[in-house]
Amino acid sequence: MRMAGDLEAVAWPLERAGEAMEALARAARLPLPNPLPVLSRTVPAEESRVGEWLDAAAQALGLELQPHYTRHGEVEGALRRAAPALVELTSARGASVIVLLRLSSSGRTARVIAPDETLHEVPLSTLTAAAQARVEWFLGPGVDRVLARTGLPEPQRPLARRALLGAQLSNIYLFAARTLRLPPGARMLHHLRALRAGRRLLLLLLLTAAIQVCVLSGWWLIGRGAFEGQLDSGWLWAWALMGLTMVPLQAVLAWAQGTLTMELSALLRRQLLAGALALPVDETRRGGMGEFVGRTFESAGMEQLALTGGFASLLAVVDVVLAASVMVTGPAGGYGLVALGGFCGLLAVLVARQSLRFQRWTEARVAMTHALIERMLGHRTRLAQEQPEKWHEAEDQELAHYAEVSERLDGAMARLSALARRGLLPVALLATLPAVLAGAPTARIAVGVGAALMAARAVGALSVGVLSLSGARVLFRNVRPILEAARRSSSTAMGGAASPLVPEAAPPKTQALLEVRDLVFKHTGAPRAVIERASLAVRAGERVLLEGPSGSGKSTFASILTGLRGQGSGLLLLGGLDMATWTRDGWGAQIASAPQFHENHVVSGSLAMNLLLGRAWPPTPDDLSSARALCEELGLGELLARMPSGLMQLVGERGWQLSHGEQSRVFVARALLQRARVVVLDEAFGALDPMTLRKVMACVEARASTLIVIAHP
Repeated sequence: MRMAGDLEAVAWPLERAGEAMEALARAARLPLPNPLPVLSRTVPAEESRVGEWLDAAAQALGLELQPHYTRHGEVEGALRRAAPALVELTSARGASVIVLLRLSSSGRTARVIAPDETLHEVPLSTLTAAAQARVEWFLGPGVDRVLARTGLPEPQRPLARRALLGAQLSNIYLFAARTLRLPPGARMLHHLRALRAGRRLLLLLLLTAAIQVCVLSGWWLIGRGAFEGQLDSGWLWAWALMGLTMVPLQAVLAWAQGTLTMELSALLRRQLLAGALALPVDETRRGGMGEFVGRTFESAGMEQLALTGGFASLLAVVDVVLAASVMVTGPAGGYGLVALGGFCGLLAVLVARQSLRFQRWTEARVAMTHALIERMLGHRTRLAQEQPEKWHEAEDQELAHYAEVSERLDGAMARLSALARRGLLPVALLATLPAVLAGAPTARIAVGVGAALMAARAVGALSVGVLSLSGARVLFRNVRPILEAARRSSSTAMGGAASPLVPEAAPPKTQALLEVRDLVFKHTGAPRAVIERASLAVRAGERVLLEGPSGSGKSTFASILTGLRGQGSGLLLLGGLDMATWTRDGWGAQIASAPQFHENHVVSGSLAMNLLLGRAWPPTPDDLSSARALCEELGLGELLARMPSGLMQLVGERGWQLSHGEQSRVFVARALLQRARVVVLDEAFGALDPMTLRKVMACVEARASTLIVIAHP
């Protein structure tokens, strides 16, 4: 490893960013597909789409890029947290990337991978300045002119320049780096390897064993000194040393356990979020609001129980093993081992029964939560149409059942906790009684008493941990579909061709851009298919109108075209490639959709965010300009004029309320701003008056490259 004086010497050209990711993944020991896909070197001409192109390359490698978007003055802190990452630079030679593997132990230098895959060190301050320079170019000349007139000597001029730029750019944000990491749905074993969970768990076990050795050594020292009449200052100092040694060991144990717990918790939440976004449309529509609120509660409870119970059980097992080994070699001998084994067996039976009670309590709680949310949503309807004397009849029955199962659970938990914490100690002490009556050495008796105390505490902690794990297993049943959806989405995304997001040339006019052949789709559990042997061919630039009565499958067909639903059987091609080749994200980037009004939503946030959901966030000035121009074309200019903050005005539940017609035009604008090759509008004009409809249709005709409109006849 050697120090690199010039960043350009270790920078990768932007067109080789895919190869840079491969080298970084190998150095960071991230799994790669076999065989490796062929990554495109064609960089999009639009700078705003470079991020999408990098994301597509990472996805083809089975990985993902996490952007670090931060203030100009906080770039160095972001780089410290980003590794392994790609840092984008702009120089006289053009755009390039620095492959940041990790920071040095001192934190002052960054270890980067050069294009020849050798490892170099560069000062972190140099890398930070290069990343900040991407937004300094438009203010740099003016600052240089000011400094030239001040007459500052050369040693102070760079410091003054940096201070002036930092003050003027303090609120300017930029992408500091893009961390290369595993997607949430990757195999758990790969995630654990990336977190180095094996080494860290081994450290926890060694620290726990060292602490318990100190405890037993303290008991041996105090027993030998006190019971044999040798309690001099040397024995007391040795005993105190054992106690003091445990303090840093326990501090390191708490720190190691806490950091690992937080990282595992963050991983689980990433998986849950990815799975919730990847749930099939049919599954989300079948579940009511109460079911999803219940799943949210279940996931939070499962996370807490699994992590706390897992660590508690693991550390308690170490304590039990040490206590059992000491009890066997101590005064209790085989009697102690029999007492410990028998007591643990009894607790296992009681814990299993308690797990069944917890399952019944969970079922009652989830059912009550589901019913409560659904009744809250339909409260006005119930007040208007349901007989008053029956308003609370079902709630009273559910509450009575819940109170009954809760009482059983709490009573059994209190008895089990008392037995687990206090029951083993007298049994273990009784096991040492034969050796005490036979005249065993006092130091040995003291160690036996210490082992009994340690075993009692360990068994109590183990019972609590096992109860938590059994509760997590019960809650996992409702969370499992979400985690499986995350894994399916990750496996679907891996291995796709990292082709350019925008093809270099349009397909020939004789070739269909979007083609459907013999499509058959049936909802789960439905007796007959909704779509039977449907075929469609849409060429680039065409305008297609699909009409049909309610329930004929128009919206289902639209959701299949856009990739929101599985296609069932048949063939679905875009540009001659199927969805597996494009990957789901790549397919979604090519086809934009405005679903039906009840399936589309205004997100609580700024109007700009709602319009630019299909683009990278935060928006560039060009993105905001395009959104504003499109709003003017769609007749939303008066709305923007009334809004105090314009495009940055908060809309939705907590902000400016939009009418149905305004929301419809926002949905159309959102689809058009995605710059997709095909735009699908599903009954998007129902809330518009005739004059506004003509204006919106003229805008859609002018802006949509290829258009499919679904409407009632």
